[in-house]
Amino acid sequence: MNLASRIVFVLFPVALAAASCSRTDISFESSSAIDASVEGGCRACSDLGATCGTVDDGCGNTLACGHCSLPETCGVGGTNKCGCTSKSCLAIGAECGEALDGCDKILSCGVCPAGEICGGAGANRCGRAPCTPKTCGELGVACGKVSDGCSHIIECGGCATPDTCGGGGVTNQCGCTPYGCMELGAACGVASNGCGKSLDCGGCTPPKSCGVGGTNKCGCVPVTCAAIDAHCGTMLDGCGGTLECGSCGGGRGRGGAKVCLGVGPANCSEEGEHCTPTTCARVGARCGSVANGCGGLLDCGACNGHDTCGGGGVVSQCGCTPTTCDARGAQCGTTDDGCGGSLDCGVCGVGLACLTNRCARMR
Repeated sequence: MNLASRIVFVLFPVALAAASCSRTDISFESSSAIDASVEGGCRACSDLGATCGTVDDGCGNTLACGHCSLPETCGVGGTNKCGCTSKSCLAIGAECGEALDGCDKILSCGVCPAGEICGGAGANRCGRAPCTPKTCGELGVACGKVSDGCSHIIECGGCATPDTCGGGGVTNQCGCTPYGCMELGAACGVASNGCGKSLDCGGCTPPKSCGVGGTNKCGCVPVTCAAIDAHCGTMLDGCGGTLECGSCGGGRGRGGAKVCLGVGPANCSEEGEHCTPTTCARVGARCGSVANGCGGLLDCGACNGHDTCGGGGVVSQCGCTPTTCDARGAQCGTTDDGCGGSLDCGVCGVGLACLTNRCARMR
């Protein structure tokens, strides 16, 4: 390497450092995921027998295995399994006719004594008063099975995908319970909420990038001295750490000691060559560490307030990237954006109230 080429490395350490990061931006987490994949394979919900909730796939990622539709709940049928505890006619107070066992199965609860009718004293109760069966519409039921209010169970139809009957948390109503970014373990990027819509789970602070640490994960793997062709000095590893790539010792010749030149590539100089370290101002760095072009590092300071170094998406610059409503798990109302501002997360639908940034059904 001649002196002219070495000078180029001295003048543009920030650009080269940034390039080295993007060139090798592979996450720590992804390397462990690769190991797991080789040894046992990343597992799917079906492999784990999980029909609901969230599980670890064995490779450091969170899998969303679905929600249960009422009357089933997650965990009742076993870990990460939907289930329901059925009840008898006696337990639900049914004296006659058809009744639901609480788990969508129909029970046959007998007949009434002579002179009484089933439903005459209320649904599935024997009495002398007449009972007029109701329709699904009259009962305000959109789907599934329901008592007609007298002695029979009527079918009220199904739901269009991705909705299921009771899937939104309300019995006999079509709905879907969405996942949030935090529930999915998604730290960045776009993810499915399980109900046909996308979530914006935000971004990563450089030098980390999204997807490098696994699906919807932030990560970065450091480079090596060999990878950046550095044979001397202290170098940036591209992920916020440093590398020790050797020294240029060995005594003085007639022209003087050798010195380290460059930011990676970096090599020892010819005897008698000199290197003048650059400055933070010269390379436009306002924070963090940058290579000084002579085998060392410069400390360019810290950031104030909400700002972090690289937080605005630019290496060696102070900034802050606002988070998103989805990343906050906010479905409605206003919330802090993480940068001193606020986010407008919208309003809830009819019949729902906004409680601590979550939509809840009004009682």
